[in-house]
Amino acid sequence: MRRERSRAGGFTLIELLVVIAIIAVLIGLLLPAVQRARESSFNTDCKNNLHQLGLAIQTLNDSNGTLPPLCAPCADPTIASCFTTIPGQYKGVNYTIFAYMLPYIEQTSIYHLLTPSGYAGGQYFEVVKTYLCPSNLSNNNGKSQTANGGAIAWGAGNYGANYLVFGNPNAANSSLRVQGAARFPATLRDGATNTILFAERFSTCGLTSNVNGATTYGSLWADSNSVWRPAFCMNTVTNDATTAGYNACAMFQVQPIPVGTCDNGRAQSPHPEGMNVCLGDASVRFLNAFMSPTTWAHACDPRDGNPNGPDW
Repeated sequence: MRRERSRAGGFTLIELLVVIAIIAVLIGLLLPAVQRARESSFNTDCKNNLHQLGLAIQTLNDSNGTLPPLCAPCADPTIASCFTTIPGQYKGVNYTIFAYMLPYIEQTSIYHLLTPSGYAGGQYFEVVKTYLCPSNLSNNNGKSQTANGGAIAWGAGNYGANYLVFGNPNAANSSLRVQGAARFPATLRDGATNTILFAERFSTCGLTSNVNGATTYGSLWADSNSVWRPAFCMNTVTNDATTAGYNACAMFQVQPIPVGTCDNGRAQSPHPEGMNVCLGDASVRFLNAFMSPTTWAHACDPRDGNPNGPDW
């Protein structure tokens, strides 16, 4: 009698290919869900940071009776005109508003090391976690990605302060226009819940594909030099406040390419579908990408008297 030889166990090549195809399909189905969950977590962190900034600026206002300026005219301590000239406790320094906020976001140790004799206060290289959004791909280990202006050595600022709130747009020249003296609630004449204080920004931003190009700029939390200021509503890629007045804030960008389609004269969001902002009452709101530029402009102007619109 002939005995049948049993087939060795295991998959045939066709069966193995089928299994691999099934796994690939499952991964393709799961990956978008994983990415959405990851972005949701990052977005929550970004919102928490903005809320902390809102609480910090309110506490700073309550402690000092007035708010610090948006920034000094520039950062170089060897240039006399770089220091702030406004009366009071904020005079004679080369800091930004984010430097003054350090003690109120548990960064007192960095704040105490600041000195007007240092460039931009001397602590510009520090990476401050509260000033970073984990969704923001324009950073490299918490710093700007561009070597232009030496920004690659500076701590990134993924949140900008509203020039129309913290600046003085009606002042006589650009140096004075960045030196506002806001005070809550008086400055927020349109109401705290209707006025944007902080919005998201890219720390590396340019309209060309050259990351180290002469027109690739960004947002640096410590820098008061034009183009690098952590601000929005100045409406020029150089952030130099050359035009006087409360001009309509340029509409924010949603997910521009950091080095390619990013306009440094605007606020930028790394999130799909819209922009996170912090309002005058420290609450955080997500603004839809399809919001009208008019509504955005009204929400950025603290004293125009115009309603924000139905898409607010």
